[in-house]
Amino acid sequence: MNGPNTMYRMRPIIKLTEELELPKCMYRMRNIQQAYLNSRVELQLSNKIQPSSISEQVKKFLKCPLPEMTALENRQEAILAQLADLKIQLATLRSQLKQTPVPEVKQGTDTSSKTCNILQNGVIHDVVINASPEYPPYSLAALRRLWGDGLKLGVHCHVHSSITNLPKSLDCFLSLVSSNFEQGRSPLLNVTLVWKNVGADTELVVSPMKHVTVKGEVNILRYLSRLGPPRYNYELGTDPATSARVDGILDICYTLARSRTVKEQQSLIRSLNSQLGKSQFLAGGDRISVADIAAWSVLKQRSLQGLSANMNKWLQNCSQVLRLGKIP
Repeated sequence: MNGPNTMYRMRPIIKLTEELELPKCMYRMRNIQQAYLNSRVELQLSNKIQPSSISEQVKKFLKCPLPEMTALENRQEAILAQLADLKIQLATLRSQLKQTPVPEVKQGTDTSSKTCNILQNGVIHDVVINASPEYPPYSLAALRRLWGDGLKLGVHCHVHSSITNLPKSLDCFLSLVSSNFEQGRSPLLNVTLVWKNVGADTELVVSPMKHVTVKGEVNILRYLSRLGPPRYNYELGTDPATSARVDGILDICYTLARSRTVKEQQSLIRSLNSQLGKSQFLAGGDRISVADIAAWSVLKQRSLQGLSANMNKWLQNCSQVLRLGKIP
């Protein structure tokens, strides 16, 4: 078989010779079958239509399409033309609003020369942090003092309905993190601190629509360090070993914040002490880093006692640099 055959025709099952008289009380309906047969017979007799295969009928339809199909094709072409015009307009706007690209930093240059998008473009970022009053994020106060004028950090506090009242011990912390900027100058990084019963898992809401959160104060520090001044972003350092060391210290702080037994806490503190060694700060050298802020915050939250002389000296150095020694 080279192609599809024509459809077969069914003969009437019952052939009535006499016409039936239908009642007059009901509406009349045209006999569809009889009308179709009559029209086919008349067309065949007049040679206006010839039986053809399905393929031939499709070819005939393509040569003479319906008016509705032609209108639909014209409408589609018009929509595609509008989309192409919009694409050209967007490309023009993008070229007009395009900002200066961030220059690439060659290996071996100072990290202070690296640029940060939030500082270069002057974009105001807003983040929300949910924290428990039992585990206040002291790192916010440390970042606010450490960044200084390098990046304005504004903190606004709110109380969730799950909290009845805030303890008196937070008064000093609130006075340190509360925003006090000049009028007419908005901070570039706005932090809305919501006191909420979330336990030790401090949350940073990245996308409220998608319910995406960053859990843990240490991970929040990682996130904020990427937005802050480049000199305090350990990931931009030229020494991969130092960056890996800071990541390891942050992991120790994350585990220490969730430790439940004294034995586990002492083991983690000894790990921090071994990382400190004879250096002034945890990352090595004489400059404070995000690793020191994370460890300093978790030790303040836990109020751990019986630290070694080396760790106590390190705490004093952090308090002097951050000027936060009065936090209980």
